[in-house]
Amino acid sequence: MYSLGMTVAEMSSTEARNHFAEVVGRAQHAGITTAITSYGRRVAAVVPVEVLDLLEELEDRGLSRMAREAKAEPGKTVDHAALLAEFAQR
Repeated sequence: MYSLGMTVAEMSSTEARNHFAEVVGRAQHAGITTAITSYGRRVAAVVPVEVLDLLEELEDRGLSRMAREAKAEPGKTVDHAALLAEFAQR
């Protein structure tokens, strides 16, 4: 499991392009996240894969919770196939 006490470096998109292998290596081997900036604003990040995995797991948990809550609500339900068919007609 990934520790949330992560180190974050920051560099411009030009620097990141010129040192891409190093940026990826720091994420892979040292667990360092690099925030990439454009005109001083953070626009992207290279993160260790464990961070991505954790984010995906949290998203899945949130979606599962939302689905359980929606299913527990009273009212009309629509099965998945019917929903897809409705969207295909639009």
